[in-house]
Amino acid sequence: MFRKSNKLVLLFMVIFAVVSILSGCGGNNNEKTAATSPSSTNGTEDTSTPSSEPVELSVFSWMFEGADAPDSLIYKKLQEKLNIRIKPITASWNDWEEKLNVMIASGEMPDVFVSYGIDRPVQYRQWIKEGMILPISDYAGQYPNIQKSLANFAVLAKTTGDKHYALPIYNEAGSGKDAVSGHNILIRKDWLDKLHLQVPTTLDEFYAVAKAFTENDPDGNNKKDTYGYTSSSGGVWWQYPIFNAFDTSTDRWENKDGQWSPEVISDKMKDAVSFLNKMYNEKILDPEFMLNTDDKKIEKFVTGKVGIIIHNANATFYNDIYNKFKQAKPEADPKSIFTWVGTMKGKTGIQRMDGFNNFWCETSINAGISEEKQKKALELLDYLLSDEGQDLMLNGIEGVHYKKDGDKIVPLMTDEEKSKDKAFSLKALVSWNSNYLPDSMPNKEDIVALSKSTGDYAVPNPLAYLNISEKALDPSVPTQLNDLVNEEMIKLIVNSKDVTADFAKFKETWLAKGGTKVIEETNKEAAAEGR
Repeated sequence: MFRKSNKLVLLFMVIFAVVSILSGCGGNNNEKTAATSPSSTNGTEDTSTPSSEPVELSVFSWMFEGADAPDSLIYKKLQEKLNIRIKPITASWNDWEEKLNVMIASGEMPDVFVSYGIDRPVQYRQWIKEGMILPISDYAGQYPNIQKSLANFAVLAKTTGDKHYALPIYNEAGSGKDAVSGHNILIRKDWLDKLHLQVPTTLDEFYAVAKAFTENDPDGNNKKDTYGYTSSSGGVWWQYPIFNAFDTSTDRWENKDGQWSPEVISDKMKDAVSFLNKMYNEKILDPEFMLNTDDKKIEKFVTGKVGIIIHNANATFYNDIYNKFKQAKPEADPKSIFTWVGTMKGKTGIQRMDGFNNFWCETSINAGISEEKQKKALELLDYLLSDEGQDLMLNGIEGVHYKKDGDKIVPLMTDEEKSKDKAFSLKALVSWNSNYLPDSMPNKEDIVALSKSTGDYAVPNPLAYLNISEKALDPSVPTQLNDLVNEEMIKLIVNSKDVTADFAKFKETWLAKGGTKVIEETNKEAAAEGR
């Protein structure tokens, strides 16, 4: 789930190219009368009308292929419960966003669809301006599960006239967290054991361990051919847990005496860059740290070229690395080969891990469809958010997909067999449930502990989605500053011989290239939104 500026720029170009088309097809009335029948709060009330024909809803995402298969028992259950027929529209992961934009530009907006929503602010606000997507919060009072979900994301409504035009898709449903973190610092446990070292808990210990991994032959081959630490391409983004240990970041702001200031030009960032510059000069940091793909980074970790990496750390990625070690060293238990560091204590003792808002992507409803379809779309989302709907989407149907042994859910199908029914993917209209791990999940206890070691310290971005108008600040300015940060941070880490002097020049350039204006407008809007 990585958001990169170059993709945003490409997307903005597509948006501007089709604005004229949008204007012609986007005159939908978003002030339709709300449906009068409330949805079931926990799946106990059947709102369907058995005698009527099912209402067809076109639903778009990159994962919905086959979601209306006639032999899908999940689909049949939804039709029985809600009297709907799902017409899935899908695309590959590589081109789903482009396909959605083309459909919308040609006047074929799906009834219900997943998009990046507020994470594509120019596009999203254009849809709102053109009246193309339903103000879901206007109807939420009649759909208690939708209302409860939206209440967790009140800050998003501040950026769009105090209304929600999309339903955020929860990362960790029911966790009550404002922010989550799906990343961790992974470390070679066998190297720690070989060198009689402990898992580092502080920055100083991290440096000492990484240095030992470089200089003390942790793989025992009598060659100096290992590096302590590496990362992968994507600007300096993957360094954020290191920056966080210095209580700073490249993209967040801190409030001092009632004024917001960007952390990227702070003295703490200068200290963080100096730390990485030192590691690079001492050949503790892999010189290819900015050239590695994610796959290459993991390959170096598994094959013993590097001892520490930062990477995704959910169940899928943990088990993927676990299985790679199992393949590479079938005689050893992978848990004896690698483990995790978690959230390190910084110089001041603070433990900080920048979290991401507890959602990823959003689901919108086409404002131009009939009131009957709008009602059914809202009922579908409300049902999927209900206890009954979540149980259906996560576990399936009792006696078919699982059985109960007391309070325990016992699967009757393998994950592979269950995954063949794409209707289960419909749960991703409302929740990823990334914190849900079935009892059958391999290494479940380790994955839970891994997640908690960073997730418990995750903090939200205090200025996320701040709505600075295009009239006040050209949207290209923050993008250009972001590019500048990526470029100059790498130079500071790799090339600088005097970080203090070079950082001062970077700060001066950042301010001159629009940073001063960004600071001014950020503080104005933050005050207006009560941030």
